[in-house]
Amino acid sequence: MFKIGCAEEIVEVPLFAELYGYGGFQGRRNVATHDPLYCRAFCFNDGNTRSMIIYTDTCITPDEYARKMRAELTRIYRIPPENIAFIATHTHSAPVLGFNSGVGFGAPDVPFQENWKNAVLKVAEKAFLSEEEIEYAEVGKTPLTEKLGKNRVEVDKNITDESIRFIRFVRKDGSCKVLLHNHGIHGIAMNGDWGRLVSADWMGAANALIKEEKLADMPLFMLGPCGDVNTVTACSILNNDQGAAVIGRKYVDDLKKGMAEGGKKVTDLTISGALSTFKFPVKEQTLEELKKDAEVFGEVTKQHEWRMKEMIILKEKGYDLNTYHDLQVIKMGPISFFFIPGEYFVEDGARLMANSSNTFAFAAEVANGDGKYFPSESDMKRYPDITSIRTCKNQCAFGFYEIYGYPGAMRYKYQDNVASFVAENLLKLEKSI
Repeated sequence: MFKIGCAEEIVEVPLFAELYGYGGFQGRRNVATHDPLYCRAFCFNDGNTRSMIIYTDTCITPDEYARKMRAELTRIYRIPPENIAFIATHTHSAPVLGFNSGVGFGAPDVPFQENWKNAVLKVAEKAFLSEEEIEYAEVGKTPLTEKLGKNRVEVDKNITDESIRFIRFVRKDGSCKVLLHNHGIHGIAMNGDWGRLVSADWMGAANALIKEEKLADMPLFMLGPCGDVNTVTACSILNNDQGAAVIGRKYVDDLKKGMAEGGKKVTDLTISGALSTFKFPVKEQTLEELKKDAEVFGEVTKQHEWRMKEMIILKEKGYDLNTYHDLQVIKMGPISFFFIPGEYFVEDGARLMANSSNTFAFAAEVANGDGKYFPSESDMKRYPDITSIRTCKNQCAFGFYEIYGYPGAMRYKYQDNVASFVAENLLKLEKSI
């Protein structure tokens, strides 16, 4: 007997809390709420073990918060830690969670941090206590009628996420308890003059429509790999506050078409999980190498030069500038969920899901941690060293930025193989369970 419990709470945002996204040192303090941010919990019970997914309308879930709250949920509910995942939607119109999300990217608002932690505990308890029987899951995929995203790194190829992947968890009476949907586009529709409003962006608009149209009691959105994919439209293009709503409407219309066509019925939903911390591959530089890079950055962007100089001070004092993040896989019978602690590129994500040893695969980025971008190896090789910035227009804009934004995180630059490192280790974890 498979059961699901779910619950939600609005996470209140204090007025003038700084919002996270759109670059460093924005000073983007919220002046109002356009649409609320939700924290949702989903408890899955196969009769022998449970898993729990905590969803939040924020840009990221930081490593330290995911680990701390996972330990607390394990203590309270005896759910194995490898079966508890934290996912974010990557809206760029919410305050930062955590205290180490990059210098200048938004000062952490202490009341908001506490509001989130309290919301996690509330929704987890409600979800745990509200479990009800599910007859089966229906797994499917539907193509988009039109592109909702555009590739900002490989502009000419313009490869984007062309499908919506979904799972309907259905009761005996045929009603849908939870609708899990998975697609990859950045949450940046609420920009321009509307960028100082709290918003769950297009993902929140889609979730609201799912509830309004009674497609499910509760929506569960997982952001697919889209570190290189922006929205086609946005508030700054429409010159109004409907950027997220426009995308959400088109998205849900396509999702409904796919659901009407049906999917594969799954009744074996046995739960298992694997979670491990990895030292990510980086280029460990000497003090002299860091100083040379600081000089090159200084020719174009003082912010990065200052961060590099601060990294030099940390290295001189013996600090570890390596980076460590958690990779996680949760299985429900023939379904695998890959949780990626940063921003993964769309083609790498498609390959990861295609290489799964399970029948159905879903990839969720910005989950369980804030590893920033994990660029494709092809992009890494396009900009093999920092001197490329001398000849790039607009500081190389996107593509270079994802690789060389590392000083803001106060860590070494990733090696070229970081994307394949993530995939290889996720697939190994999947096979281990």
